[in-house]
Order: sequence, then structure tokens, then C-alpha cells
Amino acid sequence: MPLGNTLARLRRERGKTLAEVEAATKIMGRMLSALENERWDELPAKVYVKGYIQNYADFLGVDAAPLLEEYAHDTGMHAQLPERPHLKHIPEQTVVPHRLDVHAIPTGAWKAIAAAVVVVALLVWGISALVGRDDTPPPIPVGSTPASDSASSVTEVGETGSAATAPASGEPFTLKIDVAEGQSSWLQVTVDSLLAYDGTLPGGQSKQWTVTSDAVIRVGKPAAVTITRDDRPVEIPAATDGIAEVTVTAAAD
Repeated sequence: MPLGNTLARLRRERGKTLAEVEAATKIMGRMLSALENERWDELPAKVYVKGYIQNYADFLGVDAAPLLEEYAHDTGMHAQLPERPHLKHIPEQTVVPHRLDVHAIPTGAWKAIAAAVVVVALLVWGISALVGRDDTPPPIPVGSTPASDSASSVTEVGETGSAATAPASGEPFTLKIDVAEGQSSWLQVTVDSLLAYDGTLPGGQSKQWTVTSDAVIRVGKPAAVTITRDDRPVEIPAATDGIAEVTVTAAAD
């Protein structure tokens, strides 16, 4: 049975709604709907979808392994495209070539040259990407307003939700997020007004970014997450409506 049908059937058998699944797993409702209806193009990368399936299975109280195998099978079938029949091209033959065409470069040769140029360009790009590789996902603009350059403090939100102010150096700092082994948590991280991460981070994994202005972190499971700023722990407040939010800012004096 397709994965989406299996998840929907198990959920209905337990008398659960998508809203209840969303509240318990912290997976957005539109992602759950896309998963149950197998709208793969609306879902993020496979590693995140596997995290969704694992959390969904934990909520339903079933083994995730068969569901993950079904997901691999379903997406593998969708990835296979039917082969197009090969159409043979019969070239037009000329008994006596035109004298101007005798020294002309054949069209096939031009295509081969163009293909070679593309291959070389891709190789150069690939080497450059490997040399300057950065495991941090590139930020995606979200249209929020950049923090003011006139700010002169670092704000770390405590467990009570109140803001604690500490002197700011005005220099970029390293923001790191870790998820405890055996856990997983939905995260949304905005760095310098750009969306840097939005998805479920599996246990035992971490992400880090260099922040020059500010960072806003939204956490679905605070107890499983550790946030540090230049290796100094940042307190995570109690969750509101199932989501905890932390803001860390820094600017020149």
C-alpha cells in the first residue's frame, strides 16, 4: 500500500486528526497533508521527510522501518520516467557539396565543442565549490527587516521569557544548535534576516552559522535542543503554543 494511504489509514484507525498530529509532532499541517497525499514536490529534502515519517510513526505507535521502506519505494517509482522512443534522423544527402561548404565546420562538430565547453565550466565550478565548501545551508530571503546597526547589546531570552542583556562586541559570532541523541526537533532559524533552516533536525546532529547582526530561533522541542553562542549556552524559554522562540542579537558599539 502507498505510504500516504498507510499513514492516513493508521491515523483514522486511532481516531486522530491532522491537527492533533501536528500539535504532537510539531510537523506543519501542510507538510502532513502533502505526506498523506504523496505530493512529493511540496515536501523538503528526503532527509527531512524521513524525520517526518519517524516522528509520525512514533506518534502512531508503529514501527517506522516499513514506512521508510515504502517511502523509498514510492519515491523511487516516481523518479523513474518512461523512456522516449529513439527517433532516427536521416540526413539530407547532397551529391556534390557546395564549394562554400567544403571548408565549413560540420554542425555536429560545433555541438561537440559547445558540449566540451560546458563540461569544462562544470568541472571548474565543481572544483571551486569543493575548495570553498561550507556545510552551512545558504540563507533564503524571507523579507524581514534587518536589525538596526545602532543596537549595542546581545539579547538572550531566558526560561521565563524575559530578555537578558549582555555587552556586545560588535563582532560576528558563531551560533550552534545541537539535538540530543535519540531525539528530534523541528527548527526554524533566521540569520541576519534570512531564513537559514526550516525542518526537523534528527538527534545527534547539529547546525551552525556565523551571525553578524541577529538570529531568531524557533524550537519545537526545547528539551531536546541545545543552543550556544560562541560556545556559551543560550537559555531557551518555555514553549508558547508548542513553540519556543529565542532571539540573539549583536551590533557594533
